[in-house]
Amino acid sequence: MGGSAFKLCLAAAAVGAGAFTAPATSLRQPTSLGASGHAVIVQNKGGGHGEIGYHLAKALAAKDLDVTIVQDASATKEALPFKLYDELSATVAWCDMGDAAAVEKACAVDGLTHVYDNFAKSPADAAPMMAAAKSSDAFYAFVSSAGMYTAKGILKEEKKVKDPPTGQREVELALEAELAGKWCAFRPQYIYGPYTNKRDYLDWFLNRAARDIPMAVPADAQQPVSLTHCEDVAALMASVVGKEGAAADQIFNCGTNKMCSYDDVCIAAAKALGKSEALVVALPPDTKSSFPFRPNAEGFAVRVRKAMDVLEWPGATHDVLADLAGFYTEDFLALGLDKGDLDTSKDMLDLCENMVQDYGERGVHV
Repeated sequence: MGGSAFKLCLAAAAVGAGAFTAPATSLRQPTSLGASGHAVIVQNKGGGHGEIGYHLAKALAAKDLDVTIVQDASATKEALPFKLYDELSATVAWCDMGDAAAVEKACAVDGLTHVYDNFAKSPADAAPMMAAAKSSDAFYAFVSSAGMYTAKGILKEEKKVKDPPTGQREVELALEAELAGKWCAFRPQYIYGPYTNKRDYLDWFLNRAARDIPMAVPADAQQPVSLTHCEDVAALMASVVGKEGAAADQIFNCGTNKMCSYDDVCIAAAKALGKSEALVVALPPDTKSSFPFRPNAEGFAVRVRKAMDVLEWPGATHDVLADLAGFYTEDFLALGLDKGDLDTSKDMLDLCENMVQDYGERGVHV
């Protein structure tokens, strides 16, 4: 039976009962003898990457892997996407992530071939997952962050990162030292889509377009931005399966190959709400404001050519501008987010200057 054929099991049997909390239903382990491997996803409680585990589980099951999610027990079970785990072809174990021994034991599943770490923010966090990977000779894929880059514009993997290093960078360095030839890292950026925990990347634009409030965007609004659907993020990460040799010891940016500009997002948001024009005003570059992306004049967007070349990832199937015209704005309206007052006290509209360039068919800059 393939990895996509077994049902959800919320189990505490793999570790001590004190480390897990689980409903008293369907307590069994999956049987998928024909699966091509067994992947463990260690999932955080939420935040910017809170949706990755759900979508990654689907992507890995589609590759005929058994999937176990080791879920931080401090996550709210009634919140999205956690309350949808029973839809997945996966075993889910709710684990006290402060108990390193329990975490290692939870990860040490039969036939372990891959560990996807979407939890660690320090080498100490990663230690129990690394131990499980070592003992089973599994391949370790770490979900890092593109936020560590100090460069601007289009970002390649070799661009400079923060010094002293961020916690995620320290994990990358620990993997390099401890799991040579058996690890890779992904640096995602600006994720949107179903069940994401951070809606503001796109809601910021829709909130203002819905209320005819000018969108205060740094500089000329032509900076590139990489806004990636969570299913494309999961597909890129899952593409390491079968490419472990090529992926070994490599760091990959994780984003879309369909970049757009800040201005494009402004226009798409306005059109999606039936507005005849997008109202855009210019903030001085590097102004700290409510704007959801980096405020520099050069932009801040990851390039994913390396993942496409090395992992043969075919590229994104979603396009943020099309999604704004479709499901995303439909959800925005269904949630009633276009109603009520909006706090624009941090928009810094008083600092904005009139745009002087002629953008033709682009946004109307006031």
